[in-house]
Amino acid sequence: MTKSKELGYFIKMKRLTLCPEQFKIPVDSRRRVKGLRREEVADLAGVSVDWYVRIEQGRENVNPSDAVLNSLAKVLQLNFEEKEYLFHLVDKIPPMDDEPYVTVSETLQKFLDSQNPSLAYVMDRNFTVIAWNKAATRVYGGYENANEKERNLVWRVFHDPYIKEILDDWEGYAKLRVEQLRTKLSIYQNNSFMVDMINDLQNDKFFKHWWNSAEVVGTPEGQKLLHHPTVGDLYLSHITLETTEIKGAYVMIQMPVDESTKNKLQQLTL
Repeated sequence: MTKSKELGYFIKMKRLTLCPEQFKIPVDSRRRVKGLRREEVADLAGVSVDWYVRIEQGRENVNPSDAVLNSLAKVLQLNFEEKEYLFHLVDKIPPMDDEPYVTVSETLQKFLDSQNPSLAYVMDRNFTVIAWNKAATRVYGGYENANEKERNLVWRVFHDPYIKEILDDWEGYAKLRVEQLRTKLSIYQNNSFMVDMINDLQNDKFFKHWWNSAEVVGTPEGQKLLHHPTVGDLYLSHITLETTEIKGAYVMIQMPVDESTKNKLQQLTL
């Protein structure tokens, strides 16, 4: 089945799951149609009936715009994964909303807490820390009293003196974050939070140099050395896990490399 045919079939099946009553469409006893009619979906989506029918029929020469796809996704009440699938069927990148995530599930928070004395936190698609355990906040500072921007890993590495002090290889870490930001922006092109942050950071000579280098990178694993002001040097290995709970978010875990670091982290989390 071609992508065009799959697009039409997918839209049709979602149309058939909807009820007229959901949209306050009058229904009489003579109605025999399951779900919404094609013309009803077209009207709700703000497109012509002919155009909608051509999409549902899987015509090869039909290339719906982002606006049409967004309207259809809204009318068909698609969840995030379904909307993403819809856009991918026409080889487009689905737009992302900029609503920040402020909470995680109790289960995920318990998982983070269970990682003590290892550091564990959740980073959303904007590189903002949205959940953490005690070890993470004792090493990196008080997340609970910080606003969204102050909890952002990219913004913080350039603006927070504390982060610059504790990172043994600040330049390597900061450059990595810039490269990751460029990678993310290619996925979430309409993300105003990222765009605003990039514009803000252009005043930093290091950021501007690395950004103009146009290098990209994923989420590599490895080790880092931190110089903590209270307990001294911390040698950590880090791993990144993807969570299906929040689209685009990752669980970051940083574990002690040696017994000395483990003991220091235990001391911090008492």
